[in-house]
Amino acid sequence: VEVRSKDEFEFQRMEPAIGVEISYTQGLDGKNIMMFRKDDVRIIGEMPRRPAKRGLYTLIAVLVMLTVAAIFVRDQVFKIRDVEIRSVQNISQEEVMRLSGITANTSYFGLNEEKIRAGIESNRYLRFESMEKVWPNGVILNIQERQPCINVLNAGIQYVVASDGMVLEAYASLRLDNGCIKTTGLNIRDIRVGSQVICYNSEQLDAMLNIVAELDAQGCMNEIAEMNLSMLDSIYLVTTDSYVANIGDAQQLRPKIGTVRAVVTELRNRGLKGGMIEATVPGEASYRPVSN
Repeated sequence: VEVRSKDEFEFQRMEPAIGVEISYTQGLDGKNIMMFRKDDVRIIGEMPRRPAKRGLYTLIAVLVMLTVAAIFVRDQVFKIRDVEIRSVQNISQEEVMRLSGITANTSYFGLNEEKIRAGIESNRYLRFESMEKVWPNGVILNIQERQPCINVLNAGIQYVVASDGMVLEAYASLRLDNGCIKTTGLNIRDIRVGSQVICYNSEQLDAMLNIVAELDAQGCMNEIAEMNLSMLDSIYLVTTDSYVANIGDAQQLRPKIGTVRAVVTELRNRGLKGGMIEATVPGEASYRPVSN
């Protein structure tokens, strides 16, 4: 079987010609096209009545053979044989395959990205990014695995939240030693496992997620123990060794957080513990030690 794109066909020697197009209604996504030279069509048309029937039978037999060949190619060549799953570490490849719905009988032409997305994202720890089809029998699934990074307390329940706001777990007994940043001051409208956190003021959620993203980008997530978002023009970050930093609003987070990190490093070098850092203006900061 030889596969060619439509741009690779050359019909100059056949012109003028007559084409017969056969469209598939199920199983295959494509068409069969038979091209006849004008002289061949004339010869078929001028055949005596009985031989003409023989020519018609031959044509039907050729079409049937083409259809059978196409089905064989679909079932043997275009079945998915190679699946590459990227960026998943804590969930097994077998489980991701099960969620995706891709099996040994899945056809290359039958891959449905929306169904695969829905299946994979039925696991709240997984976020489907994209699918890349690899001709003729492969597929690459790009998936992000959500990691717990925020603790949110609401109505006596501890909710563990990922960096995109997805609620991963809920605990009736507090487990604040899980390495996540404790977040306070949120005015929560709805929070439940398997859904996104919803705040009455969406700017609070945006600020929380943007701060977490910037902390992760600067590689200092593990240095922050708590953030308070009760006032969006006066956001507080508390380090694991009790420095409190006021960064103002959630704008220009990169230079503000970078300033806080530089100040904290200098304070540690000087042996000064705790205290208040005002870093509401990028590149500028003031320090007030703890009162005795």
